[in-house]
Amino acid sequence: MKIWIIHGYFLTGTGSNLYVKNLCRQFCSMGHDVTLFCQDKDVEKHNFIESAYVFDETNEHADLIHTKVTSFRGKCRCFVPNIGNILPVYVKDRYEGFDAQEIPQLSKEELENYIDCNAKALKSRILHEKPDMIISNHVVMQPVYVKRALESTEGIVNFNVVHGSALNFSVRKSELASSYAIEGLSAVDGIVFLTEHSMQEFSEYFDRRADFKARRILIPAGVDIERFIPLEKGESKNKRIGKLLENIDTSGEVCIHTEHIEKNKMVSGLIKDSTAFQLSEHKTELMEKGDQKCIDADIRQKLFRIDWENENIVLFYGKYLWTKGIHNIILALPLVLKENPDTRLIIVGFGTARGYLEAITSALNSGDLEKLMYLLKNPHEFQNHVEKGTEIYSEWLVEMLENDFFSKDYLDMARGNFAERVIFTGFMDHEILKDMIPCADIAIAPSIFPEAFGLVGVEALACGVLPLQTYHSGFKYVVDTYSELFELDERLKSLDKLWLREDLVRNIALNINTVLEAYRAEGQDLVDRVRKEARRICTENYSWSSVAERFVGEAISKKENANEL
Repeated sequence: MKIWIIHGYFLTGTGSNLYVKNLCRQFCSMGHDVTLFCQDKDVEKHNFIESAYVFDETNEHADLIHTKVTSFRGKCRCFVPNIGNILPVYVKDRYEGFDAQEIPQLSKEELENYIDCNAKALKSRILHEKPDMIISNHVVMQPVYVKRALESTEGIVNFNVVHGSALNFSVRKSELASSYAIEGLSAVDGIVFLTEHSMQEFSEYFDRRADFKARRILIPAGVDIERFIPLEKGESKNKRIGKLLENIDTSGEVCIHTEHIEKNKMVSGLIKDSTAFQLSEHKTELMEKGDQKCIDADIRQKLFRIDWENENIVLFYGKYLWTKGIHNIILALPLVLKENPDTRLIIVGFGTARGYLEAITSALNSGDLEKLMYLLKNPHEFQNHVEKGTEIYSEWLVEMLENDFFSKDYLDMARGNFAERVIFTGFMDHEILKDMIPCADIAIAPSIFPEAFGLVGVEALACGVLPLQTYHSGFKYVVDTYSELFELDERLKSLDKLWLREDLVRNIALNINTVLEAYRAEGQDLVDRVRKEARRICTENYSWSSVAERFVGEAISKKENANEL
């Protein structure tokens, strides 16, 4: 089958980027021919891409920039449309070579130019080959330029995959974006959702605005179970970390520099200043740095400081954004350290909230209650995307810190060594993360804003690690899938779900402490049982082969029905 996959971004980093990469790879493994449209020119690092082309300014001609022989039965050709300097995004981010601008902030003229550039690129390729199936990603802007490119072409099955960020950060905030979504989705044959929550969220927004004829299809995302594997019995964590460091040393996928480290040191320094509360625009700008997509230059020193075999490792990986709830893990850590002093929190990722997170860490390390309270009560002064109402999930702690006895005890747990307990690594590609995740005792994802799918939890399961995720939106589906893990021990049965409530910080600490207590009491036997069952749950419920087969099956069914008519 000839399959086109339409994705306007890169192939690393975010959930939808990884979704596209893995889906392309799986189609190639199955012998299908894939044509991928994206903005990632660094294609030589992706083993399934046979050739890559970049379009000229007219988007009518494309020049070959890369070719190689692959081991896949099917072949993938990658095309990069020429969209100019502006890249419309859902959440402000750093994309090398582009001026990334949030969609609601762009004019109709700017968005029309972006749509037109992509549509022309697609039209030029249709002259050379007609796909059997097109899969676009996100409700804007990909479906609308697919629609315009296909207006005079028939017989192509057209699917769109809904990822939560486009709806929640763009369409809901812009009537113009909403109109583009309706235009594009009106032409698709099927709308694919990763979770039932995502489908419900979509329906609640669009059903009173448009009458889509497309079939709505639930196809959960998958995980590469051959890449993400648990520690083998008897395998040391130090061995895996050694592999991780080798990959950092030898991989061309990793960028290591100190620029963002120095900027974040400046940010942390500002928060120690008594003048930090008179925030100027310059200081606010500094607080939004730290979004470079690279590993920290001092990563070796940081990882060598950890006693991997004896310390408790709590791992977060994802984007450094307020909506990911990372600040609540940091705030819970003093409560964890009180019962489990040999605990480290490792925070892997990149994004504009790093300065804010490091400032909280710095305030706790110095035991400065006044500055900590200011940070917690005024997060919007230090970062973007503090969604209205989400501050409430730290409210229990803010109220408790008003109590002198509690605040003294809480800060005593952190003062002096807290910065050693919280380790920021910077960005790690999945080729690096695959050796980090199995070395964690807990993988935590406490997002406080709707998520389309709990991929972090699924990848943790594949690695034999117990996940802890907030219980809402697309995360619910994954949490319900792995909830049977808590039946393995009486202590784990007592765990309360991580509900989005005012006491989320306390609940995070209780969950972490309970898991660590169970591991400490039952020892390696419980760890091994969790590892085995987590892997089984992942293998039985999530795989990219099942995802790809569902798409092919849906396309064949659509074509057969069309022929009958």
